[in-house]
Amino acid sequence: MKPVALITGASSGIGRALVEELRATHEIVALGRDAGRLAELDAWRTLSADLQDAAVFEPGGAVFALVADLPRLDVIVHSAAVGTPWLLDATTAAEWQRQLATNVIAPALLTTLAMPKLREAHGTVVFIGSGVSIRPARAMGAYVASKHALKGLADTLRLEVEGDGVRVATVLPGQVATPMQVELQEGLGGTYSPEDYIRPESIATAVRYVVDAPVEVQITDLAVRPRGWQLR
Repeated sequence: MKPVALITGASSGIGRALVEELRATHEIVALGRDAGRLAELDAWRTLSADLQDAAVFEPGGAVFALVADLPRLDVIVHSAAVGTPWLLDATTAAEWQRQLATNVIAPALLTTLAMPKLREAHGTVVFIGSGVSIRPARAMGAYVASKHALKGLADTLRLEVEGDGVRVATVLPGQVATPMQVELQEGLGGTYSPEDYIRPESIATAVRYVVDAPVEVQITDLAVRPRGWQLR
């Protein structure tokens, strides 16, 4: 069979573009929240699950069962993310928990489940970070913290699996034309103009570059910025 790629956040945005990009060469396992949108995808398997719920990764949980049932696993792309603007002194405990659960804890737990099969396949783990993985942003403290943590997770994982043949990469996009970007701009009082942002398909192409890198190559961090971003 073809190599298997598991993509989270597959029902929209970057995740949906990744399904389209990788499906010609991989059997796609698509995870997302919107069952209706997942059903529209040309994917080998789909699963609608709330990744904020740690129980889905435990024995008896839906994600645990899915990963256990896969005959192989060659690629994971952690694309699922949430982010809502909040000033730090207004960020509630529930909002901290929501963003950290989705953006950090879920990728960590899913990678843990998948690691035996990734080792067997000498596979690739791709974390979709952000420009704010390496710099701050006003009114985005919880999101910035979660993306810094995600990069730390990726960097630590890379150290721990070196010698196992597993590659670990973080792709760090600038602002992307996704539904989350609409929410962010509304919350920040900005104007959403999709032509000002990177297309999700362009990020999917960058992920393809990481996945298809020659076997002796490890791409660790790949920044993707809109043209002219230094001038903004």
